[in-house]
Amino acid sequence: MLIFAGCGYYSFKGALPSHIQSVAIPIFIDKSGYPDILEKATDSVIEAFVLDNTLKVVDESKADIVINGTIVSVREKAAAFKAGETVSEYQMHVTIKVLCEDIRKSKTLFNKSFSDYGVMESGGGQDEKDKAIDDALVLITENIVNTTLGGW
Repeated sequence: MLIFAGCGYYSFKGALPSHIQSVAIPIFIDKSGYPDILEKATDSVIEAFVLDNTLKVVDESKADIVINGTIVSVREKAAAFKAGETVSEYQMHVTIKVLCEDIRKSKTLFNKSFSDYGVMESGGGQDEKDKAIDDALVLITENIVNTTLGGW
């Protein structure tokens, strides 16, 4: 297991049931209202499965499993303080609820929330916020892929 500690994605092909060869990832639902998060989150998960290459990413009508996601929230939290209780660093927290269903067996594989954050300096503008959110999405995406492929 220590060999995999530094790897973002690794293959679980041998762990998957033989009937699962493909995945569909419909566009996520956004309940956060944060600009552009819908496309970023959906595209991030699709790209991660394509890069992993354990499951073929296909249209929902041809998929063995379907991953539906809902972006629940994007929140900014103070994370570090300077003297005088001035905030020096913020965390941008993102939470995505994911339902993964085995279409062939009509079975829910998992239904859970994934949450993580990226860090930005105090006084950072929109670009810094977006970068922190992108960092959080990378971590969440890794967890979604690993949970999907390794949850057997």
